[in-house]
Amino acid sequence: MAVAQPLAHLRPQGGNPRAGFELELERIRLRAMWAIDRASEQPSSRLQAELTRLERAVGEARASGISRLQLLAQRLELAPDEAEFLCFVAAVASDPLLTPHVLTLAGSDVRRGASLSLFAQVAGLEPPRARALALALSSRHPLVAGRLLVPVDSHDLSALTPFMVPRRVLAFLAGVDEVDEAVAAAGGVVSVPDTVCLDARQTAVAQVLAQALRDPETHIAVVLQGAVGSGRRTLTARAATLPVVALDLCRLGRSPGALDEALGALRRECVLRGALAMVCGLEEVRGPEADAAQRRRILGAHLDLMPGPVVLSSSEASFELETTRRLLRLQLPAPEVPTRRALWRAAFGDAAPELSDDLDRAAMRYTLGAGGIREAAAAARLIGRASGRPVDSALLADGVRATIQERLGTLAQHIRVRHSWDDLVLPEDTREQVDFLVSRARHAYRVLAEWGFSKNIASGLAALFSGPPGTGKTMVAGLVARELDLDLYRVDLSQIISKWVGETEKGLSRVFDAADTGHVLLLFDEADSLFAKRTEVKGASERYANLEVNYLLQRIESFAGLAILTTNLDTNIDPAFRRRLTTHIRFPQPEEDERLVLWRTQIPKEAPVDSTLDLGKLAKSYPDFAGGHIRNAVASAAFLAASAGTSITQKHLERAALEESRAMGRIHRRTVNEGKPTPA
Repeated sequence: MAVAQPLAHLRPQGGNPRAGFELELERIRLRAMWAIDRASEQPSSRLQAELTRLERAVGEARASGISRLQLLAQRLELAPDEAEFLCFVAAVASDPLLTPHVLTLAGSDVRRGASLSLFAQVAGLEPPRARALALALSSRHPLVAGRLLVPVDSHDLSALTPFMVPRRVLAFLAGVDEVDEAVAAAGGVVSVPDTVCLDARQTAVAQVLAQALRDPETHIAVVLQGAVGSGRRTLTARAATLPVVALDLCRLGRSPGALDEALGALRRECVLRGALAMVCGLEEVRGPEADAAQRRRILGAHLDLMPGPVVLSSSEASFELETTRRLLRLQLPAPEVPTRRALWRAAFGDAAPELSDDLDRAAMRYTLGAGGIREAAAAARLIGRASGRPVDSALLADGVRATIQERLGTLAQHIRVRHSWDDLVLPEDTREQVDFLVSRARHAYRVLAEWGFSKNIASGLAALFSGPPGTGKTMVAGLVARELDLDLYRVDLSQIISKWVGETEKGLSRVFDAADTGHVLLLFDEADSLFAKRTEVKGASERYANLEVNYLLQRIESFAGLAILTTNLDTNIDPAFRRRLTTHIRFPQPEEDERLVLWRTQIPKEAPVDSTLDLGKLAKSYPDFAGGHIRNAVASAAFLAASAGTSITQKHLERAALEESRAMGRIHRRTVNEGKPTPA
């Protein structure tokens, strides 16, 4: 039988864990060789001597503190045989030179993994020790619960059950500290910024959190609720005495299997690093559907097995969790203006003094937390480098906008407002209502915060614009946003409304969370499809539809910004929602004199027009036209004129108006005497 080479090349050099791991692997290989050799008539004394020297070298490596196996044994309080079994399974999985020897001992079954039976044979365990190890290695054993050892057949653990070691454990034993791929893809180790700025309210939350995490034996889960980007991870990393490894459920698929795998990887990573587990995006497992309930059960099972305390974060109101842990719920408020100012200055470092005024304005305007400010500052710098522009207020706004759009995804789109108040034609009483809405939004802080009315009045503003199509509802929403210096985001209801139970609420939550942190006006076009009347519950579909409306009512009321909803059918809006409206503005069909003004204002001054235009005739002939229809007709007439190579004539306008009327569903015929279109 071949004899191992001298061990000088395997002695640890400079405290290298890799060298210590190589020693462990070589020892396992020699043990397997010795187990085979023992069955022969003349066991090799030289092999036994080499094994004795190698055992001594491994002991020295462990005593020197470079052995990762010894570190795990101390951290998990493993018995010597338990630690040796972990090392054996790792050797079978990673050492190709060991393979022929274990195949000789156990046959082809070893290809599936290493069993306790094979280990007992290689290690030469006496029967009582072997049986004690078999009894100890249950599904709740730290090695199995922490997924450092994975049974191939997890339903029935026995002495013949093959075990595997994940690659992350092999890498750890060899001294590699890269985060598990499954965890890194949806989180990773949380770093604490050089500068952490907290106001008095946030400091109080941090102190309670630190106290709860101080005792590692405490079986507690802290639920930290706060807006997206409010700094919940930073606060946790600052309050914890251990490293923090986070997993964001929002970045995982909906598959229960993917959730189970990622949470298992998180548990394993925390064991390997001696870290605190943080599960973010708790709202992803909320909902009444069976799939969400299954994912909650998976989450609860993993929470029960996590080492030490656990921190959970959510951007929504807390809900019941299926865990045996004691729960502590904390609310992390958004930072106040002075703290936001300090966070902006920290984000720009040495460049902050030159941007002092711009950063002060950003702190006043955007209610972002620590994470959101860092993201917005990074986006602003990136946009500035790409465009060759220096960072200023406009570029900071672009950075915040990019951050908000990233959170919104396809749920809402930023709309650039190109109209002005001069383009608007409204009855006097409607215009007064619009002016009142603008005034209320502009002075909300003074009345609610400084004058104390926040005790009696909700901070959010919700306005309903109702009226026939084309009467200017969307246009006025844009003008209100421009007047208040807000970014206008139009919510895409086709992306929000889902046939899957609970998904509509999740989409709306993302929209409102993003809008809460930015200087945003939310526009819900055709809102009757979303804010419809609740119906009598006759089945599951009506019950879940009513749940969506209930959620909307609560979320609109708590929204701190301005939301405008437009509808052509205001009678379909739920009455309970009407009571929560700041104002309801009706946009009537324009009268003839208003239509005449609209025809005039829709033709740009630069456009070539015939001097004989009779716009009054058009205003009279099409009484059902609103501003949108007139705009379409004028644009069509312009293209007709451009195609003919002439200026815009009355004939072009009349033809375009006729086509627009037909597009509206009107039927027209020509009179015999006049030969011109007349409504049927």
